[in-house]
Amino acid sequence: MLKLTQKHKPHHQILMKPSFLKSLLAAAAFAAAGVLPSFGDNLGTSGTHALGNGRVCAYGKDADIQSIFGPVYSAPTLVSVTATETFEVRSSVDRRGGVWTHVLSSSGQTAGTLTDCIPPTADAFVRSIDARTGALSFTIGLLPENAAFRDHVSVRRASLEGFTSSFIMEVTPGVPFYSAYESPSEYHVAILTKGGSDLEPVPGDAYSLGLRTSGKGSLYVVVSDSREGLDRQIALARGLSPRKAARQSRRWTSATRKELPVTGTGVLSPEDRADLDRTVRLVSDYVIAQQDEGGGILAGKNYHMAYVRDQYGNSRGLLAMGHVERARKLLDFYFRIWERFGCIHNAQPMGVEGAFHCHEDDNTEITGYLVVQAMDYYSASKDEAFIERIMPMLRWAVKVQQDDIIDDMLPFNGDETYIAGGLVPRDVMYHGSAEATLLFIEGTRRLARFLEEHPSKVWAESEISSMEKSAEACAAAYRDNFFIDGKLFLNNPDREKKVVYPETRPGVCLYPGAPTAHYPVTYHFKGNLYFCADCMKKDTTGIEPAAPKRYSIPSAYLFPVYIGAGLFTDDEKKALLDEVVRFYGRTGKIDERDIVLGYDWGLFLYALAEYGHPLAAEIYRKMMDLRDSSLSWVEYYVDGKPFNTPCRPWESSINIVSALKYAGGQPSLRAPVSGEKL
Repeated sequence: MLKLTQKHKPHHQILMKPSFLKSLLAAAAFAAAGVLPSFGDNLGTSGTHALGNGRVCAYGKDADIQSIFGPVYSAPTLVSVTATETFEVRSSVDRRGGVWTHVLSSSGQTAGTLTDCIPPTADAFVRSIDARTGALSFTIGLLPENAAFRDHVSVRRASLEGFTSSFIMEVTPGVPFYSAYESPSEYHVAILTKGGSDLEPVPGDAYSLGLRTSGKGSLYVVVSDSREGLDRQIALARGLSPRKAARQSRRWTSATRKELPVTGTGVLSPEDRADLDRTVRLVSDYVIAQQDEGGGILAGKNYHMAYVRDQYGNSRGLLAMGHVERARKLLDFYFRIWERFGCIHNAQPMGVEGAFHCHEDDNTEITGYLVVQAMDYYSASKDEAFIERIMPMLRWAVKVQQDDIIDDMLPFNGDETYIAGGLVPRDVMYHGSAEATLLFIEGTRRLARFLEEHPSKVWAESEISSMEKSAEACAAAYRDNFFIDGKLFLNNPDREKKVVYPETRPGVCLYPGAPTAHYPVTYHFKGNLYFCADCMKKDTTGIEPAAPKRYSIPSAYLFPVYIGAGLFTDDEKKALLDEVVRFYGRTGKIDERDIVLGYDWGLFLYALAEYGHPLAAEIYRKMMDLRDSSLSWVEYYVDGKPFNTPCRPWESSINIVSALKYAGGQPSLRAPVSGEKL
């Protein structure tokens, strides 16, 4: 059995390293050779699933548990569980959710059954093991993906009442939970067994344990950020049988689900309708499992932080799936951070204070998403009191965007999917951004309408007037800046002509050939070029900024439809959609590149469904065929094959919104016209 592992790396690093591009080429070559499954066969591709209760989270694939971490979601991976033998694995999730069962087979004979859950009443991962034909063995990896920090780890055998075997792992502060962001917390982990399961150290490896089960046994991985807390959690685990833990998990997960039957008549066959219902339930489970109890949602197993951009898509998904209160928790999560620090950055940790993940310009794009997200929440909830509560943050988000406007355009943030994924080069950073500018216009217009209906003590009249004038100036210039002869461009180089380049900025070093990694500080070299401290000392002879260029990506044409942009007329949005339809008709693709974003087909479907286009049925099937065996979507697809981070909340949420819209389960999202209430 070939097992592929991926180290935890920062979002920007995974997506922009030269090795990433090499991996894309390799993946494309494999696809051409027929090694990877052909388009539409991804349901047969083993997928990653998520389990979590808001304090402890785990990602699993087949019989392996790739990572267990907690008691906050911005914690390092503490434990992994890997089968030491090769089995055929058939995985399934309980229809009520929250419990995964894996049947292990060899030569047609069932070797054993594993049942996994994270109960709501304890900070613990629980696995029940039923070895049928002989002993089953696993390797328990302790802090497996942070080998450089193993001097922070100590492991000792314990003798705890009620358990067959027990080991205690203690981790001192300073271990990164994500990229180079070090955790200020200590971690205490108990690896415990009951019944026929037993733990022993792996000879020659101080950071691994061997787990062997004969007959029936169970494994408990209990976590805490204090020794006293661990003692309490061990006591809870002692009285929690695997059967009881699974029962609690089923009940808790089932209770979080919303009744959201697909209402389309004749659009889907009964089989497809049942398939969509099941997909909605599982995606709902995954998103909730990845939502920290403080409200932030993980960006996937590689990224133990909450990204602002991702939360917009997550919020749309939560609202579409009926989780209005969880969409509120997302905004409340950001508001608490803003209250504490007076700012929001590209990504923030959950349960850890102040370790912001900053990019080149965090005053743009993500701030626009925050405002639009808040207005989406209000449209669904009519929760005026909550919007007034977070109004100081929304006021800040508008004002910092205003400060970034040059020639009626906002710049790029630097970690947009287009830049981070290598679809456009980083030298567009100070160009006008069509997406960031549109978010400012739409969010500000909707917020201004809210303030007309619900006057706020937070805003002075002069500030509201200034906000509206800025938005309308950007709106009046938008077509000249970005929308030319029916073609929507991502960028406009003209904005950069008036930029005063900051001496330093966080982000990526642009020295030719330098490894693409994130730096807290880079230094201005020339024009739009910024280098890290080491590269500033290198030979810079002949290095010049590239000539400016405009970029247009077909999938980006669909963004105005997805956010219900009132700036565009329906005829204009239909014309943009028709361009993508024609491109698809010629190429069978949504983009000229082999790589597409995990939600590109979802945006296409959403626009087709919005305007009742007959191609919607075909694109619905293409989008649904991208799911892997977990019935979720991944971060990227190369020639239709899953690539990079699996079980992604953002992509899965956007695609679910689009599927429900096509099936008739969701109304259109559009900006109200003048005089119309939100």
